[in-house]
Amino acid sequence: MRSMTGFGRTQIERGGFQALVEVRALNQRFFELKLNLPRGWGEYEAEARKLVQGVVERGRVEVFVRCVALRPAPAHLKVNDALAASYVAELRRLAKRLKLDGQVSIEAILERQEIFQVTEEEVDTRVGAALALEALGRALKLLERERMREGAALKRDFEMRLKTVEAAVPRIEKLAQASSAALHAAFESRVRELLGELPVNEKRLYEEASNAAQHGDISEEMTRLGVHLQAMRALVNRAGPVGKSIEFLLQEINREVNTMGSKSQNAALSQITIAMKGETEKMREQVQNVE
Repeated sequence: MRSMTGFGRTQIERGGFQALVEVRALNQRFFELKLNLPRGWGEYEAEARKLVQGVVERGRVEVFVRCVALRPAPAHLKVNDALAASYVAELRRLAKRLKLDGQVSIEAILERQEIFQVTEEEVDTRVGAALALEALGRALKLLERERMREGAALKRDFEMRLKTVEAAVPRIEKLAQASSAALHAAFESRVRELLGELPVNEKRLYEEASNAAQHGDISEEMTRLGVHLQAMRALVNRAGPVGKSIEFLLQEINREVNTMGSKSQNAALSQITIAMKGETEKMREQVQNVE
């Protein structure tokens, strides 16, 4: 059993890059993935999604990836010689025409930004992406470790509450039998009292008393409850995602317990079913955190 909540964080530095990955898992009925990758990393999204889905099958997962180069990219200076020569030629022509003294200095050229262009080499994203995907794998392992730890605690809680519900079954069966016998006897006694001295058809009286007692019969509900509890025990101990299956079984268990409570005409039996409903409701709250 695994929890749907957890957190994993990994940072790796290698090959001139630093990759930082954070993974956060939250409880949600269905699977949803939110990937926050560096700009221009669209081609690596499918691989990152595959890594996450290999670990998480249910819940909302948020992944943040940052990858930076530890050294600046090499830069190159490009000079537009033709444009610079054109500037110099035009300045000299203008100076001659206007009869100006002085020479064209280098400062006049340096002021023209369009003559000079600084370019950086394009960084190969494959190296950084490989490092980031490795960091994602490690962060997912940390996330899984935390989910398993929380899942173990949830399993212990389920087993404890399931044991409480299972322990109530024999008590209910005993009380139900006593209640049925009491109803049978009470009905027969009341009929005899009403008839007084009139002749009584013993067979008919027994049938009517039995039918009256059947209104409080919970044997079918007890049989179905036993099947559901057995299936629940197997689910709690099964590996893999079990949250949805447990949630469905808890609805069925709750339905049977409700029916038994509504049929009950015994105060002690009613109190037991109320306690069982309380345990079932607590399990239904907890299962919202189970994958």
